[in-house]
Amino acid sequence: MRAYGARPLLLGSALLGIVIVSALAVRESMRNAQARKSAAERTVKDFAKFAAYIYTSRAYLFARDRALFQAYVPIHPSEPWAPNAKLPPASILAAIPDTTERCGPPAQWPIYRFRVDLPSRAVQYVGSRPVPAIDAIIRDSIPKLADSRWVKRAGFGYLFVDPPGGRETIAYAPAADSSGKLLAVYGYRSCYGVRDTSDYSQMYAVVRVLPPMVPGYIEDQSGSGNGYWRPPVKSGGKRDGASANDGLRSDGMGGGVAQIRTEEMKGHWPAGMPAESLFVMTVTDDKDRKIYQAPKGGQSSDFYGVSPLMYVGGAAFWVALRPDVAKFLVVGGIPSSGVPASVMLLIGSIVLAIAGFASLRSEIRLVNSRQRFLANVSHELRTPLQQILMFVQLLRLGRTRNEGERDRSLEIIERETHRLISLSNSVLAAARPQLQLRSTPVDVVNVAATAADFFTPLAEARKMRIELDVPQSATARGDPGAIRQILINVLDNAAKYGPIGQTITIGVRNEPHSVRLWVDDCGAGIPKAQRENVWKPFYRGGGTVDDSTGGAGLGLSIVRDLAAAMDASVDLAERPTGGTRFTLNLQPSRNGKGDPS
Repeated sequence: MRAYGARPLLLGSALLGIVIVSALAVRESMRNAQARKSAAERTVKDFAKFAAYIYTSRAYLFARDRALFQAYVPIHPSEPWAPNAKLPPASILAAIPDTTERCGPPAQWPIYRFRVDLPSRAVQYVGSRPVPAIDAIIRDSIPKLADSRWVKRAGFGYLFVDPPGGRETIAYAPAADSSGKLLAVYGYRSCYGVRDTSDYSQMYAVVRVLPPMVPGYIEDQSGSGNGYWRPPVKSGGKRDGASANDGLRSDGMGGGVAQIRTEEMKGHWPAGMPAESLFVMTVTDDKDRKIYQAPKGGQSSDFYGVSPLMYVGGAAFWVALRPDVAKFLVVGGIPSSGVPASVMLLIGSIVLAIAGFASLRSEIRLVNSRQRFLANVSHELRTPLQQILMFVQLLRLGRTRNEGERDRSLEIIERETHRLISLSNSVLAAARPQLQLRSTPVDVVNVAATAADFFTPLAEARKMRIELDVPQSATARGDPGAIRQILINVLDNAAKYGPIGQTITIGVRNEPHSVRLWVDDCGAGIPKAQRENVWKPFYRGGGTVDDSTGGAGLGLSIVRDLAAAMDASVDLAERPTGGTRFTLNLQPSRNGKGDPS
């Protein structure tokens, strides 16, 4: 960076380094946040799996009590038979093997009992007979299921079936000898687990899952049965997000009302927090069909656990934690998926880098503009000074041949001096931090004529003519010196960029809400894409520092600033006949004759 030194390079490197370091920090932070969130979700899901396992275990115990301690007491399935023992008939089972079942009226729900002898698979029925489809299942499928290791170990099993009358269950128990050989299978018609779901309801109501397994549950020790659950206190003594304005929702529960806040849960639970305050339990069969759900229509959740119970029709127990409660089951809660603060750091560093690079670019452009400005000003100063020096030497040495040449030399010296003064005024105007102009009534026609007279010698040097189009007087509010400077700058541009011999027209008109002053030239015009840029400092639409159109690039920038200071507007447009029209719209004056200066 030959012209700018090492500072921009160091600044750019520093900004790039900040962005890279911030990106690495964000990457690591997001990894850590994701790891914390995954660990918290895994913990909650493990809790759901554990709750599902508890319910499965209780369901097994409930089913075992019904089978071994009531229905199959006469055959003692857990005790082996002698290899050649004579097995009792199916009638040994009670007419109603499970008296706790609620399947329907006896007339509509006849119970068949059976014994399947092996290996002949001869079936002995007592009571009613099943439909052929169920009979086939009893002959073909029940012996295979009863011969499995887990049924022999448990001593009982249930199979869910779908006869034409609706879903029901086949209860069965193996009869095996001491070597484990299956001798026969006893069973009966049942509705356990499909129509009779009382065990599921009882488990859901009484099984205690929450305390003391969840951090934050505080059980009353006074015997009054009052307990509450709030998240554990973090460091600093403040609870996680506790607020007096937290949302409140009430759910009706046995034993009291549970007030569920987003950050605190209270209630009266002598046997622990009710299950409906925590999760939804769903029981499905081996085809994933829903058998039971509590509470009904419960909200689904991504935090769930499942545990199968092969002994009871291949049922599966699903426990889905309520989303608004899951965060209480982990110390510190489940981290939100919002944008971490480190991402804001990265965004801030990127914005800082963009601003820094923009500033660096502006600085480089400013250096380039300053260099162009110095070169342009040097060129503008050198040309008139050379002219002045040359004609002063001619006059001093007396080399003019007549009075006409002498007057011509003095005229050129005067013209070039005015040019230097105009350039100096432009530079000084551009350097002023804030323009403060007079606001008085101005005779715009008189100012236009004065500017034309001043610029006529320079125009004649280029064989150009200046015409005035002022059919009537016009008075505006503004600064006469500023309006004159605007005209001189615009005339200078028209002379520089227009063809030799052109006619430059200055016009003035009274409009309903303004006084319009314009300058027309016969040049090539300004492309539409460049018309906004010509108002910027140091911008030049054409030419180089060595050609006849060289300039500092400040003329129109000063014009815009002077117009803005007078509450006027400027505009550039293309003439229908070719060339450019500059328009200055001044505020009209209603206070009489304007200042002619």
